[in-house]
Amino acid sequence: MKHLLLGCIAIALKTIALSQSNNSYVPTDKWQSNPILHTINTQFEKESAVALEDTRIIEYKVEEIGKQEAVFMYTTNYKLIKINDNKGVEMYNKIYIPTSRMAEIVSIKARTITKAGKVINITDDKIKEIEEEGRMYKLFAMEGVEVGAEVEYNYSIKRPISVFGGEYFQNSNTPIQLASLYIISPGHLRFEAKGYNGFEVSKDSLINDKRYIVATQKNIETLQTEKYAFKDPYLMRVEYKLAYNLANNETARINTWKDFAKRMYGYYTTLNPKETKALESYLKKLKLNETATDENKIIAIEEFIKTTINGEEKVVSENADDVEEILKTKLTNRDGMVKMFANSFEKLGVNYQIVFPSQRSNAPIDETLENWRNVEEIIFYFPKTGKYISPFNPTLRYPFIEDQLAATRGLFLKTTTIGELKAAIGTFGNIAMEPFEKHAHNLEATLKFDETLDTVIIEAKQIFKGYGSVPYRPIYVYLPQEKQDETTKEILKSLAKSENIKNIKVENSSFDNLTKNNPLIISGTIHTADLCENAGSKILLKIGEIIGEQVQMYQEKERKLPIEIEYPHVLDRTIKFEIPKGYQVKNLNDLNFNIVYKDDKAVETMGFVSTYTIDGNIVNIKIIETYKQTKYPITQINEFVKVINAAADFNKVVLVLEKNK
Repeated sequence: MKHLLLGCIAIALKTIALSQSNNSYVPTDKWQSNPILHTINTQFEKESAVALEDTRIIEYKVEEIGKQEAVFMYTTNYKLIKINDNKGVEMYNKIYIPTSRMAEIVSIKARTITKAGKVINITDDKIKEIEEEGRMYKLFAMEGVEVGAEVEYNYSIKRPISVFGGEYFQNSNTPIQLASLYIISPGHLRFEAKGYNGFEVSKDSLINDKRYIVATQKNIETLQTEKYAFKDPYLMRVEYKLAYNLANNETARINTWKDFAKRMYGYYTTLNPKETKALESYLKKLKLNETATDENKIIAIEEFIKTTINGEEKVVSENADDVEEILKTKLTNRDGMVKMFANSFEKLGVNYQIVFPSQRSNAPIDETLENWRNVEEIIFYFPKTGKYISPFNPTLRYPFIEDQLAATRGLFLKTTTIGELKAAIGTFGNIAMEPFEKHAHNLEATLKFDETLDTVIIEAKQIFKGYGSVPYRPIYVYLPQEKQDETTKEILKSLAKSENIKNIKVENSSFDNLTKNNPLIISGTIHTADLCENAGSKILLKIGEIIGEQVQMYQEKERKLPIEIEYPHVLDRTIKFEIPKGYQVKNLNDLNFNIVYKDDKAVETMGFVSTYTIDGNIVNIKIIETYKQTKYPITQINEFVKVINAAADFNKVVLVLEKNK
């Protein structure tokens, strides 16, 4: 997807009139010949380090290359950091500057101003080039960094032009007292920018045939990671795009979602005659019934492609997206997989739409600012069924897509026919999550003591449905039997620590069971002494541990982020416990929990309810834990914590068994 976007960007750049004269690039220089130490705002005194200033300049310039002109992008970053404690020293005693093979370092300057005012400059010979995890960096160690010192560095990089982008300022470790972004372009190239989560952005101004956009924000606090939350969408940032080429047309907006839809649809649905012939031959092997519905065809096509074609994102061959070549090698990349699916649906008459979804963990796609760089994922939507598929993920099946792509908004490419030509209109819409009752991690367990009353025998059955089953199914498809057995034991051991597990059985483990949502069932017989303990004449049964270890939440700091879970779900647990002959349970009421939250329409949105009944010497325990929404507002954090902690509290319940008198 990313290399295709770069191609689209290149096409967009061909429309830019390079009429600007060639001027040398001079980055704004904040370097003071006699630097002085600064004070920090009182609100940041307890922070390990504070960015007194974080200034970024993005300038687009026209330069001559031989007899031709080209637009380049220069980025300048200036940072001045105050060190407050030893953790701050560790954070800033080394500086990493990300670069790439396509980037040219124009300049780097760095220095430390010690708390005594001594200036220690970093010389060029101290700057090293390294590569870590496939990414390139300039690295230099800052000398003299100590509590009370300031770290100052400034660097400029020349890159090929990119007409879409974004700058994140807020992070989790360093607040910023003054953040600034300048976007500078030739007068005929008009960019648009937008600030998010409170970042202020000006409209563009024309000064001496250059356009300026200025964005500033004071006192940006850190934003920490919180449990049950996605942080990135809420970070302060600025996004931008090239919106007008005034040298061509002063009123025509360019790089729109309409342009994006047209290009993407054409790319993914256009085949040459050889590709068409190869695909038609491939699809004949499906042997679909003439009465097959759209849903029948969708299920068959997905299973067929995902089990015969290997999609690898790292495949960068020139022919990786050529359907004829794909069918020869059985290997392709993400773009090739989309082509395979789109044209298979087309050939077999399935009504479909290509969809570009937002991701709940990332910055969402903005309908009003067409930043194509935020488009990373693709799914398919089927209007007749209202369902989706994910073309890339080999472990998912209709109607399940990656959970982070559901409960979002996305760009839908709706096909339209003009004469004999097909095109697509891009419209934004909601991407529904499969209903909460389809996702479950249920439990059925029967407990009884052995004759010696020092071992508990558990007949356990873990039942995974919908997204609850997705992490586990690959184990039983891709791993060798020995590894499968090891993992199955670990899953069962989450109920009770023991190596004595017998009668292990796994049902409905293949991927195609996901379509029908046949639950993945893992069962076995566990013998454990870990759940019971003798206390004189009493027996203590750690009944709560049968639901597995639970998360406990503490709200020591003010919550900053809305509550968000991976997917709505239910945990339905049925536990039966046989009271040994001659004993009674003294504290059965400890099993009762009733923590429920309802919305203003009296509809339950989350809850943990545990009840029990007695039938002879059998205690029947029923636990229903529900989370019916993917997202809850911050105002409901106390209620959410109570529900989460109710499960953790049940996990600690110990039943006391005493002999009958």
